[in-house]
Amino acid sequence: MTSKTRLTGEPIMRILCNKTDKLVGYLYKWNNGDVQPAWLNEAMTDVRYEPMVETA
Repeated sequence: MTSKTRLTGEPIMRILCNKTDKLVGYLYKWNNGDVQPAWLNEAMTDVRYEPMVETA
C-alpha cells in the first residue's frame, strides 16, 4: 500500500471460483497503484483471475 490517497479505482480482472466457474468478485486497481479484491459475497481462496473483456 502507498501513502497516496485512493480516489478512483477500476476493475482490471474478474475473480472466478475454480470449482464452479462463477463470478465471485473483481480485482480493482486504484489511482495510487494499489490493487484490491472486491468480493461479491465472502472472500475465497480457490479462485482464478481473468482479464476483463472489452466490448466494442
